[in-house]
Amino acid sequence: MFKKTRIVTYILLIILQTNLKAQTEIPDSVLKVPPLGDAIDMAIEHSPLLKSSDIETTIKKFQLKSVRREWLDNMGIESFYKYGSIDNVNIQNIGNTDQITNAQTTDTRYSVGVYLKMSFFAFINQNNKNKIALEEIKKSEYHQEFIRNEIRKIVIKQYNEYLYNKKLISIKNKAYIATQMQVEKANIDYENGNLNLYEMTKVMESATKAETEYYKAIADFKVSYLLLMELIGANHYENDSNK
Repeated sequence: MFKKTRIVTYILLIILQTNLKAQTEIPDSVLKVPPLGDAIDMAIEHSPLLKSSDIETTIKKFQLKSVRREWLDNMGIESFYKYGSIDNVNIQNIGNTDQITNAQTTDTRYSVGVYLKMSFFAFINQNNKNKIALEEIKKSEYHQEFIRNEIRKIVIKQYNEYLYNKKLISIKNKAYIATQMQVEKANIDYENGNLNLYEMTKVMESATKAETEYYKAIADFKVSYLLLMELIGANHYENDSNK
């Protein structure tokens, strides 16, 4: 009778272990998590903060072009045109007397020129404006690189958090399976009088703790997975591909 009970217990434990493993294994094809390098590239491409910074840099470049064109406001073209009669006076010295002759001709006169009206201090100020605009662009570009570095750090940290929680599920699952097997064996031993109530209570407490930790590991994994997917914009890429 005792030998038959041990065989039944062994069969029940094998069935229990198989069912628990089937419930916890997550196929990689379902997760759709890219390699770390691809995840970083996706996060950088998806980042709204980086897109906003890129627009700000573009605006500053246009502002620089505007500043460089300001000196054109002080530049102009001046022209002169005249048409009419012109009196020409000719003085000739003949002997001791001067002979004056007056002739009138019709002629056209014109001129065209470019002028630049800018004080020395205005020129210096214009040069400073150019330098400031250039420095603003550099500052914006450095800020973009800073954002990229921060995104890399966040993705690396979140990616490892995801891997850690995924591995932790496997560990907690093994502990959960072990305690469930202990509970099944303890129930049989308790029914056969081989285990007292205090020992049975300890086994149940251990099983409850293992079960709690196991389901907490699942919850932590889901959070880390969803945060990673949101960070790299995986849902956005999937929605774009379905359009």
